Amino acid sequence: MLDIDEFTPGTGSYEWHLSGDRLLWSKGLLAVYGLTQAPDRGEGFFTSVHPEDRARIRQEMAEVCAKADRFEHRFRIVRPDGRLRFVLDRGVVVRDATGAAVKLSGVETDVTDVVDASTFPAGQGAAPAARGDGRMEEADVIDALFNDAPVGIGIWDRDLRFVKINPLLAEMNGLAPEVHIGKTPKELLPEVVDIDGVTSLLQEILNSGVAKRDVEISGCTPARPSERRFWKEHFFPIRSAGRVSGLAAIVEDVTEARKAQETIDALLHELNHRSKNLVSLILAISRQTARSRPDDFLPVFQSRLESMSAAQDLLVRRSWQDIELEALVRSQLPHFAELIGARIILRGAPDVVIPASAAQSLALAFHELTTNAVKYGALSNEAGKLTIAWQVSADGTGLQIVWRERGGPAVLPPSRKGFGSTLTGAMLQSTLSGEIEADYSSEGLTWSVKFPLNP
Repeated sequence: MLDIDEFTPGTGSYEWHLSGDRLLWSKGLLAVYGLTQAPDRGEGFFTSVHPEDRARIRQEMAEVCAKADRFEHRFRIVRPDGRLRFVLDRGVVVRDATGAAVKLSGVETDVTDVVDASTFPAGQGAAPAARGDGRMEEADVIDALFNDAPVGIGIWDRDLRFVKINPLLAEMNGLAPEVHIGKTPKELLPEVVDIDGVTSLLQEILNSGVAKRDVEISGCTPARPSERRFWKEHFFPIRSAGRVSGLAAIVEDVTEARKAQETIDALLHELNHRSKNLVSLILAISRQTARSRPDDFLPVFQSRLESMSAAQDLLVRRSWQDIELEALVRSQLPHFAELIGARIILRGAPDVVIPASAAQSLALAFHELTTNAVKYGALSNEAGKLTIAWQVSADGTGLQIVWRERGGPAVLPPSRKGFGSTLTGAMLQSTLSGEIEADYSSEGLTWSVKFPLNP
C-alpha cells in the first residue's frame, strides 16, 4: 500500500495501476468518498463521480495518460448517503521505459467548504467549454491569473491545510504543488521564523474575517535550506455562503530588495562616518597650516586639499574598496607625470593594494614628501632622481614603502618639526599602526613606512 498520511481530514491518496486496472486507496480517501472499501477497478471509481462530470473526467484522464506528466482535475462526487461533494484531484503519471503510462499517483482533497459551487456548473465541472461567441470564460481568466501571476498564491481551508497553491509559491517553498495539498504551513515549513506565531495569525484571520496586509515573514525553506529568505505576504479571508470558509495569501519574495536596502543603509552609515572623518581631517589641516605657514596659508592649504581630493577620486572610483598603491602614488605626482620612468622610478608589483582606510593618510604623506622634494630635494634641480619602492612582506600581512632621493642638493635635517613632518611622521604612524623611519643623509632623504595590511 502507499506510504501516505491517512489521518488528514478531507484528504486522501491513491494509486491507480493502469496495466491491471487496480485501485489502491488510503483510509483518508475512503472517508472523502464515504466508502468502507475501495473500488476494485477504475469503473468503480466512476460510479462515485457525478454523472454530469463523468464524460469530461474520462476524456481528461485519457489526455493525461497520452502526453502529461502531472495532472489536476476538479469534479463532483456523490457519496452513498446522497451528499454532493466537490473534489480537487492532483497527481503525477508514472511511465515505463517505452513512455507508456502505467500508474497514476495522486492526492484528492474535499474542497466543498472553500469553493463556490458556481465554479462547478452542471455538466461542466471545473473546466467549462469554450464560449461559442469567442469571449473568454471567467474560469479561464481566473486560472490564468492564478497559474501565471508574478506572485505566489496559496489557499487554505479552516484547518489551515493547503487546498490550492500556484506554481510560483510552490517553487518558493521548494516543494511540488501536490505535496502541499492537505498539509499545514507548520508541517511543510518548520524552519520559518516563529512559525507558531504565523499559525496564530492565520487563525486570527479565520476567526475575525479581517485581512492582514504587508506581513513580513522570514526563514528557511527546502528551496534554499541554508539561506534565510524574506517574504511580504497579504492574507485575506475567503467567504462562502456568508461564512469564512478559508483564507488565501499573496506572497512576494523580497529577499533581494531587503538585502539591497541593508546595503544602502550600511553605505549611508559608512558615508556619514567617512564624511565626519574627512571634515575633522580638513579642520586639523587648516588649523595646523595656519599655525605653521601663516604667510602662505592659502596655497599650502589648497595644495593639501587637492592631494586629498585626488585620493578621494580614487576611492570613489573603487567604491571605497582597496586601491592599487601605484595608482595612489601617481595621483600625487600629477605635475611630474613626464618624469616617471626617467627621473622618478616606481618600483614594486603593480597589483599591490592598500586598504581604503590608509589611502587618505598615505596620499597626504606622499604630497608632503613631493612638495619637499620640489623645494629642497631631488626634484629641485635637473639632475636629482627619486625612487619610490614598495614590497609586501613574505607572509603577505605587511607592506613597506621606501621613498629615496638622490642627486639633489645636500640635505640637512629639519631645524623644526612643522605640520608636514607630522603628516609624514606621528600622524601617519598613528593612522596606519606602522613604523616610520627618516634618514636625512647628506646624499639625499630616505623615508620609509612599514605597516600591516589588515590591522
